[in-house]
Amino acid sequence: MDRFEEKAFVRKLTRMNDGAWEYFCKQYSAPLLEFVQWHFGCALQESEEIVQMVFVRCVKSIGTFDPRRGGLFQWLKAVAKNEGHTCFRRHGKRNAEMSLSVIPDHVLGQIAGVIDRAPLPDDVLARKELRILVGECLTEVNRRYREALLGKYVDGLKVSEIAARWDTTEKAVESLLSRARESFKSVILGKLQRQRVSGSEMPQ
Repeated sequence: MDRFEEKAFVRKLTRMNDGAWEYFCKQYSAPLLEFVQWHFGCALQESEEIVQMVFVRCVKSIGTFDPRRGGLFQWLKAVAKNEGHTCFRRHGKRNAEMSLSVIPDHVLGQIAGVIDRAPLPDDVLARKELRILVGECLTEVNRRYREALLGKYVDGLKVSEIAARWDTTEKAVESLLSRARESFKSVILGKLQRQRVSGSEMPQ
């Protein structure tokens, strides 16, 4: 939905419209679960618990949503980070927050090369920060693109192997990978740009 539709939708949420909340949970449950798993690197059961906590918190604090600071999903991710920390503290566990520990270092280098038109800030070049950045960006591309990128760059599958798994042609996979890389690049460049703008607005 565009920002005007989202604004109208948020008004329904603040009025506690049952249909709006049902749609909200159905629309964001899956991508939010994926984000939590990537960001915290935790098991499915823990991730589901955090997602439940997020939706409960959202019902209580939907009035604090500020569209000037981003869309609903960006707000949800911020809430998820806070609720995740709360969940780990309650269970007496150390929050790993390591995201893509499964991604080898040489693959991180390949992924960083995807954004060759925009040098990464020094603080993002740190291995942990890059993993988190990549993980968050992967949750924002569509599922098919994400599966293609992970298959190629994380699992190390050949184009022919991906094609065989998906029962399609190698040409179709190559085309999909090309679009997936462009989508990923667009997401990560946008995130870096917002980071720079946010940093430039901080008081000196």
